[in-house]
Amino acid sequence: MDGKKRCRKGVPKPSPKQKHAPFLSVIPRECPDNPLVEPWGVQNCTEDSECWPRICCPEGSTSYCRTSPPTFKLAPRLFPLKNAVAYLQCTTPPPPIFDLFPKSCRSSLDCFPNLCCQEKDKKVCRPAKRSVLALIATVAKVDN
Repeated sequence: MDGKKRCRKGVPKPSPKQKHAPFLSVIPRECPDNPLVEPWGVQNCTEDSECWPRICCPEGSTSYCRTSPPTFKLAPRLFPLKNAVAYLQCTTPPPPIFDLFPKSCRSSLDCFPNLCCQEKDKKVCRPAKRSVLALIATVAKVDN
């Protein structure tokens, strides 16, 4: 800013939240902020009907089919599972300068203990938000 209330370099306008039809006419769905592991292949789309049971989410200039994150507000009994979702969420990719040789994958078995995460039109290995190995170590820990 040069003393005026105007920016020289603007930030792109955030895309408006898309409305998606509820799953089974009851469960609301929205595009994930932190993507979950995608069990299906990468697929371009223009509308939700091309992706069922997933939803069509914009990513830059293209849209891809994505799995909607679970909604725990409607089922309070399932709230304890909310922490478990972090083991299936991908971390954000590092800046391209640090991500020189991303390992491509087809399933999470190709990446274990990491996850096979969809990034735009490809799938690459990324760590989960919470480590499965840390979970196993915590569960297996024996108190003396």
